[in-house]
Amino acid sequence: MHSLEDALKSILTQPTPGALVALQGALLTSGRPGESLDRALDIAGQFHAYLCELETKTSAQEYSELASRLDIGAVGMVAVENLVASKKEELWGRLLLGGLGETLMVAASRQYVKAWQAETGLVHRGAAWHLAEALWRLSAQMQPEIAPTERWQAVQSLLAPVYDPQVPASHKAQLLGRIFQVLLFIYGSGVTPASEVEA
Repeated sequence: MHSLEDALKSILTQPTPGALVALQGALLTSGRPGESLDRALDIAGQFHAYLCELETKTSAQEYSELASRLDIGAVGMVAVENLVASKKEELWGRLLLGGLGETLMVAASRQYVKAWQAETGLVHRGAAWHLAEALWRLSAQMQPEIAPTERWQAVQSLLAPVYDPQVPASHKAQLLGRIFQVLLFIYGSGVTPASEVEA
């Protein structure tokens, strides 16, 4: 059985359906009931479904490449840890800036076969639907003073590439995968292991 910390790191370095099953087990056995646990389990389930659907619609090579692109690596891990360690008031702004930077990277990356884009369009839009709610909730939790219309515009601008027919499917998958990873890291890090609570 993986520890919660190891399971989260695995999602950041090798995001696969199997790694998400391990994370589910670590969350269920290590955490206490609470909003962070519930949100982490929900997001892990959505990410698992998303990766499984992508896996069935892509070649082994394309899927392996996506998995390697979602590997945050050592430099990215430090950036994510800094993001989580930042002040609560700054978190939403950093998340948004990171997402916008990711969007620019997505726009600048190379293109793939357009047939894959057509086949996976519904899969990406379905994932974006769930991520919009998750991002909204995180923003409301971290910065409740933001006006609802401003919050929704920020969420929509972050997810805009998913709905853009000019953005290649592989880039949409990379953007959505990265958002899943960040949300899982934030909510998973908020789960207090039972051993700490009982100590």
